[in-house]
Amino acid sequence: MFYNEVPKPRWFRYGGHLDDPEKTIYSFTHGDQADLNIFGYDTTTPEGREAFKKEWDTICELAPELISKDDILYPHEQPKDLPNEPHFRRVWQHYREHTFRMRFAYLVKEGIISQQEAKSFRNFTDLANVPTFNLYIYAKLGQLQHLKQDPGYQATLNVMEKLGLDKVKFDTKTSMPYEQQFWEQFDILMELNEEDMMKEVPAFVVDPSNKARVEALLAGRKMDAVGAEQSRLIPANV
Repeated sequence: MFYNEVPKPRWFRYGGHLDDPEKTIYSFTHGDQADLNIFGYDTTTPEGREAFKKEWDTICELAPELISKDDILYPHEQPKDLPNEPHFRRVWQHYREHTFRMRFAYLVKEGIISQQEAKSFRNFTDLANVPTFNLYIYAKLGQLQHLKQDPGYQATLNVMEKLGLDKVKFDTKTSMPYEQQFWEQFDILMELNEEDMMKEVPAFVVDPSNKARVEALLAGRKMDAVGAEQSRLIPANV
């Protein structure tokens, strides 16, 4: 901030001074399109939640085709956004696949998924031992009609239902790839978070050199979190 500038509340949200607000905030190419609805209310209080809900209901009435009243989620309840840093995203994808395999193996061990279903599912979705769901997704969307009666596809439908992943919905009106949509919703359904990932790193990163790199990456993330700006209430002197 320059010595003669007046601080603005939105600077905190965007990480400091904005040299070009038009580009940073409003540009279709460069603008901030990731932030969720922010109305400036403290939703940790009953009054803040009431005011937030009022604003939410107003938006739902204005654009019911985009926002549903049932989708309300108060800002303080929203999960922390994951960074888009490429190395972290690769580690996160490995964590997703590890979580999927562990859940799948557990259901097979418990007999909830039969051995025949598991074999057919692996043949249909595993490519080089990496779960790939494009065929399943396109078939589910009706774009691969010849697979409707395929035993592997039918087994995959059953396995997905038993995993609780049949709830995943695919939006055909967005440019986001279908498989990315699947994994984004997988994070929510399985309640994945960064803290649990850190605990599981030794289970899915076994190469010592890679493990050292991942631990260094996560240690740097932890230091960034410690050094992040925080606010606290200072009691007034009586």
